[in-house]
Amino acid sequence: MFKGEKAKSMIDSPERLNRLVSGTKLKGDLITESNLRIDGEIIGSIRCKGKFVLGEKGLVKGDLNTGSSEIEGAVEGDIIVEDLLILRKTAVIQGNVVTSRLVIEDGAQIGGSIQTGDVKNMKLSTSFSSDLGNGSVKNSASMREAVQSDVVY
Repeated sequence: MFKGEKAKSMIDSPERLNRLVSGTKLKGDLITESNLRIDGEIIGSIRCKGKFVLGEKGLVKGDLNTGSSEIEGAVEGDIIVEDLLILRKTAVIQGNVVTSRLVIEDGAQIGGSIQTGDVKNMKLSTSFSSDLGNGSVKNSASMREAVQSDVVY
């Protein structure tokens, strides 16, 4: 096993799963190095270097910056995903999406712009950018106001 593979397997390990269950509300920003599943509600930005999963009843009111994501619930904010973003049929996104790769199931809704490609090399607007190196996520309310796209898939 190579060094990089060992580090990655630790992040993806089931023992390193953070979970916010249904009925739980969190106000504030959340930063984690490992996987995260949300079935409750978060009001604040999320930075997750591992896999982020938002359950069907889950709600995020803030920006997401993740390694990979699978979304079934609702997000009111912008999303940056370094690798793969999967939007399930029950997903409702009110914000802009930037991701390397994207899968959208029939029925998923997106109210905002979509940009795909190499996220690390993209030149993003300063109001919709993140420092992928230190995990900070910047508020992008001005970007949502500037981009009034009604894309629904």
